[in-house]
Amino acid sequence: MRYLSLLMFIFLPWLAFAQTPTTPEPQVTIEAPSEDVIVGQSAILRIKVLVPTFMPSPPVFPALEQENLLVRLPERASGPVSEPVNGETWSGVQRSYRIYPLVPGVIEFPAQDMTVTFADPETNNPTQISVPLPPIKVNSVIPDGARDLNPLIIATGFDLEQEIEGSTEMQAGDAVTRRLTARISGTSPILIPQLTPENQDPLLRPYPKEPRFSETEDRGILSGKRIDETVYLAQGGGKTQLPSISLQWFNLTMNSVETVSVDAVDLRLTAPKSGPPSAETLIRYLFWAAAIIVAVWAVMRWSRPRYRRWKKVRDQAYHASAEYALVQLHKALQDQDLSAAYSALEIWKRRCEAPQGYGELEACLLQIGSARYAVDKENKITDWRNAVSALDTLMATPRKRPNTLPPLNP
Repeated sequence: MRYLSLLMFIFLPWLAFAQTPTTPEPQVTIEAPSEDVIVGQSAILRIKVLVPTFMPSPPVFPALEQENLLVRLPERASGPVSEPVNGETWSGVQRSYRIYPLVPGVIEFPAQDMTVTFADPETNNPTQISVPLPPIKVNSVIPDGARDLNPLIIATGFDLEQEIEGSTEMQAGDAVTRRLTARISGTSPILIPQLTPENQDPLLRPYPKEPRFSETEDRGILSGKRIDETVYLAQGGGKTQLPSISLQWFNLTMNSVETVSVDAVDLRLTAPKSGPPSAETLIRYLFWAAAIIVAVWAVMRWSRPRYRRWKKVRDQAYHASAEYALVQLHKALQDQDLSAAYSALEIWKRRCEAPQGYGELEACLLQIGSARYAVDKENKITDWRNAVSALDTLMATPRKRPNTLPPLNP
């Protein structure tokens, strides 16, 4: 029993020393904003690392970037700190983040590990430890007066201007450039929406360029501008315009909704002049022209002999008609040819089945013949005018059509 008590007296201090931790753990604390953060405005999040000795290499701070969150490291974001811990002075590093929520809602930073390297208090050798970080939540909100804005623009200053390069009197193929510049202060310019509206005009073909952003920071307050530039190519003739643009935004300084706008731009387009046809168009025109020529030639070749036969038969029928005889009679009277007049009158009689009304004409011809062949040449009176008048009366007298039906009782 005495030996057992002696052994316990010897080894008890060593057992007590083994149960005491020889290497203290680094301390990591997070300071997050407890109040709500307005969309687009900054909030400070700090991570502080303390060790009992010193850190031969800087700690590996976590990356806080995630969707719908803008993270910036302000000037002198990291710096040395020291605090008393358990009666001893611990030193370390503190890093500050500026976070800008881009949408309303709760932003969660999940739990993750942070690697810390510090000198062992006993041996002064570098010791690397992975320290867990607790999850963090930040709530982002929209001011009451800005809830109905779409798109959502919350800032302390916002303005919009436009520049037009090129003439508004355009020919087809001419181009005009519209440059829209929006300047914002109190938040990041990436919150500025697309400035150029969608083009629905068939007279203009748009060629938009990639938007350009520039951002500045002054003591944690962001500002900047967005430039949208579009080249419009005239496609036809007529009157059109680049539409006006109006945007509403919430002024944090005045706590009210304001409006910025630019005027529409009127354009007058001249219709394109017809240029020389392409080779393909010329070939197509030549093909159809050749096809039409061949078709016309074929129709004429087929119809010409038939037309000639028809015309010959028609001319023969006309020359054998009573109407032609009257024409010849009228010509003879005009020429004062008595023999030809008597001949044409006889032909007309033969061709008419029931000649009528020619008595006056025959009397005139008889008088003309008597005067021509009289013995007393001095008293010869020939009145061809009366003969022509009688012929006109004969031609104007309606004649009965011949009955072509056979008799009922032959």
